[in-house]
Amino acid sequence: MNNIKLNALSELIENSKLVNCPDLNAEVRQVLPLGADAKNFVSFVSSKAFVKEAKSSKATLLVVNAELAEGLPEKPMLVVPNVELTLIKILHHFFPLEVSNGTHSPNAIIAKSAKIGANTQVGNFVTIGENVVIGDHCIIADGVKIERDVKIGNHSKIGMNCVIFHGTEIGDNFLSFGNSTFGGDGFGFTFLNGKHNKLPQVGKVIIGNDVEFGSNCTIDRGALTDTVVGNGCKFDNMVHIAHNCKIGDHVIIAGQSGLAGSVTLGNHVLIGGACAISDHITLVDGTIIAGGTSLRTSPKAKDVYIGWDLGLNYPDFQKYRVNIKNVVNLNKWIKRIKDIEKKVGIEAEEGKD
Repeated sequence: MNNIKLNALSELIENSKLVNCPDLNAEVRQVLPLGADAKNFVSFVSSKAFVKEAKSSKATLLVVNAELAEGLPEKPMLVVPNVELTLIKILHHFFPLEVSNGTHSPNAIIAKSAKIGANTQVGNFVTIGENVVIGDHCIIADGVKIERDVKIGNHSKIGMNCVIFHGTEIGDNFLSFGNSTFGGDGFGFTFLNGKHNKLPQVGKVIIGNDVEFGSNCTIDRGALTDTVVGNGCKFDNMVHIAHNCKIGDHVIIAGQSGLAGSVTLGNHVLIGGACAISDHITLVDGTIIAGGTSLRTSPKAKDVYIGWDLGLNYPDFQKYRVNIKNVVNLNKWIKRIKDIEKKVGIEAEEGKD
């Protein structure tokens, strides 16, 4: 168990301060929500919306910022500069990240020309091809298949049963969960002589540092140029990135969203779940695409866009919804007026006032 005393917890968090904690040797044993019916736990107050619940919480310690602490004058608190970052550190204490044990499974197949870095772990039934280079302190989990000429940076983890095709380049601190595929062929065909003829996909996939992919993602190699993913990007489960896409730094894409071929995303773009981004679209830095949106044209400026094949920003989409409702109501009124005219014997000529 990773129990920790309050004074040690305070030392773990830089620029933190314990308030209303007479027993500094008291221990916390777990991290739980504010409303938990338990003992010896730490919880978090991340916004004003939770202050009321925090007042009745049984938590041994509440993690709050200085502003929220003013509303909890009698509660035992750890006052910190940033609640969310503190949560990350405390969770890492109770649930330490997996680290490489440096072993190579005897049933792994590793080409003689492959170079495996120091203290890198290779799991069961892993296959590593010719001229592969893997950095230090990596974890290659069970069942991973890595083709020839792949490069993987330091402190990276490749989840179980992932497939990395030839020539793919991955930076440091990479993380992928299970069953994701990197560098498979893009979807390129030309119809001729009564059949679909496959266009060779001769580019590759290049991924920057500090990138994370969820489970069941697919990132296609480029057709002629490379598919590129920048630094610090985070992708949810079941995200598809097609051939020739260029993705900037710190982009987030939520689950079940897909980019068609040759999409360009600027830095800090956010794409919600179940979005469909058509081919050759460009999104400038900071653009936000709301969940469920289908986009077929490039937006003209940074904004929040929402809708189905409309290319509208959020305020215009709200007006669009209101207008649809008004049109529906107008049609109802037109029918009622015509019914009344018929009853009173008024014969209105179509197309005239």
